[in-house]
Amino acid sequence: MLESCNESCGWIAALISCVAFGSFGVPIKSNAANSVDVDPLVFQSYKTAACFASCWIVLLLGEELMFSPWGIVSGIFWVPAGVAAIYGIRNAGLAVAQGTWSSLIVMVSFFWGIVIFNECMESVTGAMFGIAMMVCGLWGMSYFSSPEIEYETLNEQDVMGDDLNEAKEDETIDVRPLA
Repeated sequence: MLESCNESCGWIAALISCVAFGSFGVPIKSNAANSVDVDPLVFQSYKTAACFASCWIVLLLGEELMFSPWGIVSGIFWVPAGVAAIYGIRNAGLAVAQGTWSSLIVMVSFFWGIVIFNECMESVTGAMFGIAMMVCGLWGMSYFSSPEIEYETLNEQDVMGDDLNEAKEDETIDVRPLA
């Protein structure tokens, strides 16, 4: 079945990939996940288990079962990337983290495709310009999506409580982000 697929199948798969990769972080930001504080390695284990369970679908499409050590290499790259993505989503937010790593993924994938695999392109200059514009756009989206953090100086009694006298000797000031 997949042998008869043409370029349009590739475009459809790319669109499905965009929706899936753009949405996988939504459960990570959910109130349910945040209320139990699931460790990023556990979340990555869930993602890996779901990928393993769903990977067998291609057998139903007529593909034969084959093993490639390149699949192991791909997994070696994918698992730490997934864990880092979860940390990024939790700490920087979904829009900022996704925008940042997406722009970097574009550059890395472009390098692999053009330099390592010698993929053909109509115009090297045009492709480089397109990559630069896309990276600038994704960086701008990430930059302007990140919230400004406002700080307030708390009075000394709120900050130090019973240790107020010790704090005065050290002359420390604590600032906390506004909630």
